Amino acid sequence: MSDHPDLSLPAKAPSMARYHNEPMTLRPAALYTLVDLTDAELTDLERECEAGCIDTGNERGTCVRLAPRPRFVGQPLRAVFDYHLELGTQNTFEPRYFIAAVEKAWQSRGVILVTLDDDELDCNVDSFRIKAPDSGLSVVNLQIANSSWDEEKESYEFHPNNGDGADDDPNDNDNNNDYVDDDDDGENGPPAPTKNIPLGYYIPIYIHSSLSEDEVTEKLEPARKHKSPEDFACRVQAKLTPASSASDATATEDLIQQAAALHPLRYAKNKYLHKTHILVVDTADPVENGMWMVKLPPWDTGGSGAAKKSDLRRAGEELARGAYETICIPYSCHDGLQTRFLTLANGDADWPSQDVRRQPVFIVFQYNTHGKELGFGANSIDAGAAKRMPDEVRLVYAPGVIKRPGHGLERIAWNYDEAVRRFPWFCREQRFVEGLDKTFFICVDGDDVAKTGVLLVRRKWDGGVWGRTRDELLDLPVDGVKNVRVPIKEALALLERGRKGETDGMSDGLKGFFS
Repeated sequence: MSDHPDLSLPAKAPSMARYHNEPMTLRPAALYTLVDLTDAELTDLERECEAGCIDTGNERGTCVRLAPRPRFVGQPLRAVFDYHLELGTQNTFEPRYFIAAVEKAWQSRGVILVTLDDDELDCNVDSFRIKAPDSGLSVVNLQIANSSWDEEKESYEFHPNNGDGADDDPNDNDNNNDYVDDDDDGENGPPAPTKNIPLGYYIPIYIHSSLSEDEVTEKLEPARKHKSPEDFACRVQAKLTPASSASDATATEDLIQQAAALHPLRYAKNKYLHKTHILVVDTADPVENGMWMVKLPPWDTGGSGAAKKSDLRRAGEELARGAYETICIPYSCHDGLQTRFLTLANGDADWPSQDVRRQPVFIVFQYNTHGKELGFGANSIDAGAAKRMPDEVRLVYAPGVIKRPGHGLERIAWNYDEAVRRFPWFCREQRFVEGLDKTFFICVDGDDVAKTGVLLVRRKWDGGVWGRTRDELLDLPVDGVKNVRVPIKEALALLERGRKGETDGMSDGLKGFFS
């Protein structure tokens, strides 16, 4: 077990919005521990955390109380966060704040006070270390609006290495350099920022050596024009050169491994970087090839105190050889960084499982629906559509307006012939959708599809979408096209079975369509 628990938390807790219109209540703050404490030690912890409240006349047990499940030994603070979200809905404990002991020596090292909502009611998550006797009283001050979160943090934030010689916790949100630089060989990376940003972390980006750091930041940084450079979330950590003999596939793997190996060194320099989620821009043409979001396994340097560079290198070597996970996403601010990377890095969605990633995704062309909103029929084709996260979609509807770089907007009047002709091109437009089926698609071709059904279409072509132009794909010969009309609620299941050759029990028409 690591001496330093993972104290990272999501940047936001959107479910806190439910409490914004509720009257003020003075429920006790829930108390948790990430370290193994005996029952007697837990009782002492509870007593100490409430000491400041008792001194001001409150009754014992009314301000701080052990949660129904107080022990999360060896787990990250995120596990407490998830549990507390559910506990808050029971109206027995304070939903916005909780307290956690994260070290055995909590008497000298303090505890962590967490808020799931900020003073502006934007559901921003934050935390700071505080002396145990002050923690309960701090929650009471917040509950009665006697002070703000920022005021409590400024007044009570506790740095155990200030004056007592102890090493600070590498997971805390201060930015002391917690490693010993036993040599200076240029591995230190860019200068560390002096403060955090509202997102809650900086985004670590590792790029191909041929790319410009400024151009990458300009492409990916959200709302860049409205920020000063010191407030940019995107931080390029290194320019990487692939092995000269590597093929495209092995070059990608090589750069991802290089990034993983460097990341502990970069994180030790800048503790505001995300610890486990990084971006790797692996080619000289990322607009065509995309970039990789990488989820590293939990890691540490295996010891307490300041980490030596040799320990950080060893941790990096283990990460490079380890079971990291990757997903290729568009090289863009909205479709790539915001929609995909931040959703996962913030904890707003789980990293998709292999089962989810293997599920087929089908393109849908919608026309003759007389003004129906794009996506008409989706809930009938896929009964679970409304509940799916962005990485779990099974259907991609082709819009009527396409943005063409350098050409502005292109309006498309969809019909059957246009759908068949443009299908390979639209597959290329959606080339970063994992599991995209490049043979079969669906036409929602009327406004009463509950009665008339939908059209399943099969077009045979080579399926190649990388490194090809729009005109090349639009000019492909149109042959091997088949279609069949089916009930709308059976369309998805039929495609899933038929594409695998599982046609037993199907009509002769369907068997011919899939053959």
